[in-house]
Amino acid sequence: MGSTLNITNGDGAGSLLKAANIEGDVLPWRDTMQSGPFPKGLSLEEHSQIRAEYFSSSAMPVTDVTRDFEIRDEHLKAFNNYEEVILWFEHDLLDQLQMLQIIQFFHDVNLKGTKLSLICINEFEDINPFRGLGQLTPEQIEALVPIKSPIIEEHLKVAKAGWQAFCEPDPTHLEKYLQTDLSSLPFLKAALKRHLEEYPSLKNGLNKTQNKILELVGNGITKPGQNFLGFMNTETEFFMGDWTHFREISLLCNGEQPLLSCSPTGEFLSPPDHEIEIQDFKAQELSLTELGQEVMVGTRDAVELIKLDQWFGGVHLDFSKPIWRWDGVANKLIKTEPRL
Repeated sequence: MGSTLNITNGDGAGSLLKAANIEGDVLPWRDTMQSGPFPKGLSLEEHSQIRAEYFSSSAMPVTDVTRDFEIRDEHLKAFNNYEEVILWFEHDLLDQLQMLQIIQFFHDVNLKGTKLSLICINEFEDINPFRGLGQLTPEQIEALVPIKSPIIEEHLKVAKAGWQAFCEPDPTHLEKYLQTDLSSLPFLKAALKRHLEEYPSLKNGLNKTQNKILELVGNGITKPGQNFLGFMNTETEFFMGDWTHFREISLLCNGEQPLLSCSPTGEFLSPPDHEIEIQDFKAQELSLTELGQEVMVGTRDAVELIKLDQWFGGVHLDFSKPIWRWDGVANKLIKTEPRL
């Protein structure tokens, strides 16, 4: 092992670190943490097992995904083999959640002299819009080394409290956390506010991403790939990859009461959940159903139609029970009774 362990947000940034003249080993933190379960009170290993089950599919057997998480966790727990651990991240929701999980891990361990450092940016000269480390060249990655700063006790405390709030089954804990001093991690507050906007809206039951998908389709952005690019261009702090975006489309299209229709088969097909040739995937075309149009104008509630069963960190939303919804006018969560 090298003297430095570099941890970053995925394989794209990880490949750049390997291509750059950066000392040490690289650990990509592979997890789209903005969706799916993180129940309260579990260890890193217990969360990893739950995440492996969440991501598994016919194309990705749970045993394979579990092993990937195990290798990742074992590498992190071997941090004492390194003189320094450097976290390389950016400002968006995905990265900020990954940072929370990793930094809070170090809150409860004996560092035994291992130094912790952080590189986290929201801009880079002459790159506009800046979306993340993956836009940089190896030479630009190298240029970030001088701006690294030490991770100190305040970072550890803020991350520990944030992780606990994220994993709570009651999201008001996260809202209260956002009212505390988070200045030591300056991009965290805006990112977690974006997380709350992914709750079903009080207006029509769709989250911010789903509303934008339907709006784009209504405006003629009907090809799946084009829809993803259109969505990406509307996000000031982009955090969602294409597979996650396509899963949102699947939820809107493939349910019992779909809000979207997809030609030519009627069902939206996309990897990793389906095996489909790239040309067939690109040929698919989306359109609003009558229900989708009614939801967009607010005369129908999407929660009733989609029959929501979804996790946001430690919060489980079940359409048959009272659920938390985002009030975009008051900028807060409201608990509502089911409309059955």
